[in-house]
Amino acid sequence: MLPLQKSQLVLENIIQYSFDEIFVTDQDGTIIYSSDSFKNFFGIDAKEIINQNVFVLERDGILSPSVIGKVLKTRKIETIIQETTMGRKIVVSGYPIINDKQELLGALSFSRDITELDYLKKTNDQVAKIMLLYEEEIEKIKRGNLISSSTHLGEMRNVLRIVEKVSCIDVSVLLEGESGVGKNFIAQKIHQTSNRNNEPFVEVNCGAIPESLIESELFGYEEGAFTGAKKGGKKGYFEAAGKGTILLDEISELPLNLQVKLLSVLQNLTIQRVGGSSIIKLNCRVICATNQDLQKLIAEKKFREDLYYRINVIKIAIPPLRERREEINVLVTELLGEFNDKYKMNRAFSANMVSWLNRQEWRGNIRELRNFVERILITSNENLIDVDLVGLTPPQKAVMTLDNYIEMVEGDYIVRMYEQYPSSVKLAKMLGISQSTASRKISQYVNQQASQN
Repeated sequence: MLPLQKSQLVLENIIQYSFDEIFVTDQDGTIIYSSDSFKNFFGIDAKEIINQNVFVLERDGILSPSVIGKVLKTRKIETIIQETTMGRKIVVSGYPIINDKQELLGALSFSRDITELDYLKKTNDQVAKIMLLYEEEIEKIKRGNLISSSTHLGEMRNVLRIVEKVSCIDVSVLLEGESGVGKNFIAQKIHQTSNRNNEPFVEVNCGAIPESLIESELFGYEEGAFTGAKKGGKKGYFEAAGKGTILLDEISELPLNLQVKLLSVLQNLTIQRVGGSSIIKLNCRVICATNQDLQKLIAEKKFREDLYYRINVIKIAIPPLRERREEINVLVTELLGEFNDKYKMNRAFSANMVSWLNRQEWRGNIRELRNFVERILITSNENLIDVDLVGLTPPQKAVMTLDNYIEMVEGDYIVRMYEQYPSSVKLAKMLGISQSTASRKISQYVNQQASQN
């Protein structure tokens, strides 16, 4: 092989296997070479743009802006960050090609995809802010003060304000919210920030105990109280709580006859074991939780009204996860860390995957999200898990035209961005569009959705 042929082969291999996308034009901006990876950035096959002009492509919005166009005008090295038509963010460096006579022969550029790096940087910044909030929260817990009005974001702020106020006051608390929203977590938070935090926290799922056993499980029993009773009897959950806190979860599942007894217990703060006659005084705090509409159950004669008012001194309604979407990224990060540690893995979600997670309704709330993240982590074969790899693109019930699908995606994006930047000026600046276009999009999507609601 001749030296010139060998040099050409080496050069071709360098270009072919380069991590960067390489782009070359002549002095007029006519494209004479482009790497195959051009298609990944701009959705156009590299062969199709050969002999096209960068200034025309810039005018048509395909290369916007064109770094080579700037280089050809300034004859200097230029570097820009560009967002492509495929939604990728790339850093592009352009260099003039100048001969010994200082004549401009053309220009070349190197482009590197930084989409994932940019996402990771934003995520890291967000996590750092959340960690700072957590550190502040821990310090306040140590001082007996859970939160301040300025340190928590979103729908949970009001919940945590109430938790702060009631944690050190021995009043009955009723936690309401859909299944999986974190009622148990809030109950534990009340306990941990109260003056009972060194005492037991006992959690009872009223719906998981057979009706025939629930009285003896709650209040205990004496020896010989029934067939199969343990020798010496057994403490119930109320006794086990001691001076701590007892959480009665799914309180709506309690049978009516036990509701009467629970009302008496809460009024008198005493219990009697099944089969016993001794009065046992209680000194525990009672928190109740439900995912049902208790007032509706009262109207249906399935829940006692007097018990409702006894447990409902302070009611805390916990919003569903879909109304506190700002927490999803943080929750996903925490869950990934937890399950990676548990299963000795090192897996992560792509930006597309996290975006998909943020768009879901999560009717099962945090519990559903937790189970989903664990399942996907275990069943995936890749360390970087993407939506396509696990087949999560939801099937369409009916075939949509491309225009309708694009409009649906655009509408969803505009609504979510408007929640963060609620004015046409702010939205236009963030999306890189004119204010008039932003106003039109707001009217088309945001105002339309509000009128439907």
